[in-house]
Amino acid sequence: MGAALGVAGAGLSVTGTAVANTGNGDEKGNGKEFGRVYANDVLWRTNVVKVLDERPDPEDKIYFLHDGDKPIVARDDVSGDQESPFVSESAPGDPDWNGGKWTHFSAEVTDVDAFNDDAPLTNDEDVLEADYIEVTLGRPGFGPPNYFICPLNGRA
Repeated sequence: MGAALGVAGAGLSVTGTAVANTGNGDEKGNGKEFGRVYANDVLWRTNVVKVLDERPDPEDKIYFLHDGDKPIVARDDVSGDQESPFVSESAPGDPDWNGGKWTHFSAEVTDVDAFNDDAPLTNDEDVLEADYIEVTLGRPGFGPPNYFICPLNGRA
């Protein structure tokens, strides 16, 4: 629980067991930094609470947009309209929402120009239907852990 989110510009970093993208910071004065995740076309605030050893069941799927080396939002040539590299399949209020028990899916952008034409990608259909994104189970060697708990706790 005591892990803080690591923030590196518009990208991701890992500090202890926590990961994040640029967020709203310590807006409640509790020492936690917040990341952001798109879900159902809405940008949500979040923070990693716990890394899991096994794939949760039930799970929430989260897609991490990257270029193979870094989060897609860390590239200088990517549209500023994409405010987070994370896209979720569900959000609070959805019947299939499991509270942010995430399974990480790598979503590698293979054509940045095509990505920019569509940006921002704000729901799972945007990610899964794009022919310039290769989705695979697990992290690409960087970014968030494979399985973790990270609630969506308010709109960003």
